[in-house]
Amino acid sequence: MKRCATLALALALALRPAAADPVELSAFRDLPRPEPTLQVAYGPAPSQAIDVFLPAGPGPHPVAVLIHGGCWSAATAGREQMRHLGPELTRRGLAVWSIGYRRANEAGGGYPGTYQDAGAALDRLAAEAALHRLDLARVVLVGHSAGGHLALWVASRASLPAGSPLHAPPLVVPRAVISLGGVGDLAAFARFVPLLCGPGILERLAPPDTLAEVSPAALRPPAGAVVMVSGVLDRLVPPWVAHDYARAARGGSGSAPRLVEIPEAGHFDLVTPSAPAWATVRGLIEAALETR
Repeated sequence: MKRCATLALALALALRPAAADPVELSAFRDLPRPEPTLQVAYGPAPSQAIDVFLPAGPGPHPVAVLIHGGCWSAATAGREQMRHLGPELTRRGLAVWSIGYRRANEAGGGYPGTYQDAGAALDRLAAEAALHRLDLARVVLVGHSAGGHLALWVASRASLPAGSPLHAPPLVVPRAVISLGGVGDLAAFARFVPLLCGPGILERLAPPDTLAEVSPAALRPPAGAVVMVSGVLDRLVPPWVAHDYARAARGGSGSAPRLVEIPEAGHFDLVTPSAPAWATVRGLIEAALETR
């Protein structure tokens, strides 16, 4: 009888539908990416611009600020890689402010340019809000991968010393920061950057003696809520990376970030609308903006 029960269990497991494989980079690259409603330049470089997607209706509209990933490298696509999320969010009544920035290996990028761009692109939202009927009281920052690092950083920059070239009073204070497979503790992750992103990226992104300025874990946590979202099957930025940041944030007497781990999701599932993980991510965005 015991053997029969064991065989029945084995058969049931064998016949159970297999979970979908995580979204691969090639599938993510192939997603259709519509043109934005408009583009706003904030500097002379092509990457110094913002894709804006506007929903129907009079507003004022809550705003999801998106920051793309790509290893901080110009070898990957820029803000274009997040364009598929524009219609996905505008149909739910959210405006999308998707920022580009000079990458570490791009002219003018690295330290301090990449960080100055992230700050300038977010602050430009304050200048454009009235024109496009955007609600500055309902803003959430959403960064993927390298963009998760920049989202956490730009929301924490108020604690930078006045003598830093990155110091600037923030003009937009988001309600929440949602990091999707992002790097919060750059010092702890530094040894993996050359392996994942290639040589020279880390050196330009964080030259010697600058980690205290550019690693979010070294700064005072953001004023709003912080949610660290990880795919359990993420091979590029595994869940322990979010835990590293959470430990550092608690150690700095900040409020504890919320850790969300999504089973059977990889790195790109978090930003692919057809993947089950996206429903969780979208729910977190809407909850932060109180739109659901």
